[in-house]
Amino acid sequence: MRKQRLAAIEKEVLKVISTALLEDVKNPKVKGMVSLTKVRVTEDLKFADLYFTVLSMEGVEVNKDRVEEGLNEIRGFLRKKVSEELNLRFIPEMRIKIDDSIEYAVRISKLLDDIKKKQEE
Repeated sequence: MRKQRLAAIEKEVLKVISTALLEDVKNPKVKGMVSLTKVRVTEDLKFADLYFTVLSMEGVEVNKDRVEEGLNEIRGFLRKKVSEELNLRFIPEMRIKIDDSIEYAVRISKLLDDIKKKQEE
């Protein structure tokens, strides 16, 4: 399958699932705690890797394992939403992945700021 078509499918899946997370998901383990950052679909459309970031409030620690468990519980629901919204011959199986890249970037930025403050002193 052409890269452009895969990119278009990934974009549409991202849009459908993001909307479903915002409007339709009732699971308290997930509701309001996650954001879909990217979608990667295999060339044969058998699998879609969904990369989620866990949104934590300041001072409140979020149990990522519990959130991942909640996301795995609603995988079928998300796949059904994609099948309803998109006209695809094959609906990919959803695979949940937690994306730590944003947290990692924040941690690195904080470390760099700390080093800069120490050098200024």
